[in-house]
Parts: sequence; C-alpha cells; structure tokens
Amino acid sequence: MNFSSRLTCKSLLRLIATVGLALLLTNVAVAQDQEAQGICFSGKTAVVRGFIGGEAHDSYEFHVKGGRKVTVTITSKGNHASFSVSKEEFGEPVSFGKESNEGRTWTGTIPETGVYFISVTAHPQARYTLRVTKE
Repeated sequence: MNFSSRLTCKSLLRLIATVGLALLLTNVAVAQDQEAQGICFSGKTAVVRGFIGGEAHDSYEFHVKGGRKVTVTITSKGNHASFSVSKEEFGEPVSFGKESNEGRTWTGTIPETGVYFISVTAHPQARYTLRVTKE
C-alpha cells in the first residue's frame, strides 16, 4: 500500500466516523424534542397501544374539565410498563388521585379544567396498552 492509498483510507475512515457521529447526535436530539401525542377519545374512553424501553418515555396529553373523574390503566406483559399523570409534560406527578392494582391503575377527580399529561416508561422494555376513561 503506498502513501496516497493510506491517506485515502484514513480520510474515508474519518468520513465514516464523522457521518456516524452526526447521525447519532441527530437521533438523540430528535428523541429529546418529541412532543406529547394527543389522546383521541371515542366516547368517554381512549385506548393507546405502544412500545417503549430503555431511558425513553412516551408522553400523551388530554384535555379534561374540572370535576370529572379520570381513570388511567396500563397493562403490559410482565408488568414492565408504568406511568405517571402530571399537569405539565415531564412535570411532577399530580398530588391528587389514588394508585391501585400495584401502580397499574390511577383514579382521580380533576380539580381544574386543563391539559394533563401521562408519561409511560418501561424497564427494560414493554409493549403496553394504556386506557384512559373520563366519567
């Protein structure tokens, strides 16, 4: 191998490494910028199915009037998926309501009209079904 072909191989390897790093950084930025998905209700119940794992989360938003009772339930094989309900995306869980069924169900009466968020996580990963009912 002569000097110019070694230089070309080095340049090619640098180019591949640079492109790979750029793609990785782009994927990380996209994952962090994902916005909450709106939940579509059919009547008083909405059902969402998804897959999540690792350090990622799925975020859902829904609008509800104050005084309504809301029940959120999550199911997943092996019960690896969990969720929290908050007033802000990525916010602290709400202080009202009550968990049951080992944390897989949450029921609360909404104190004020507005947008609420449900954040779903799983460790290590899970296919899940999220059911939200407004009464």
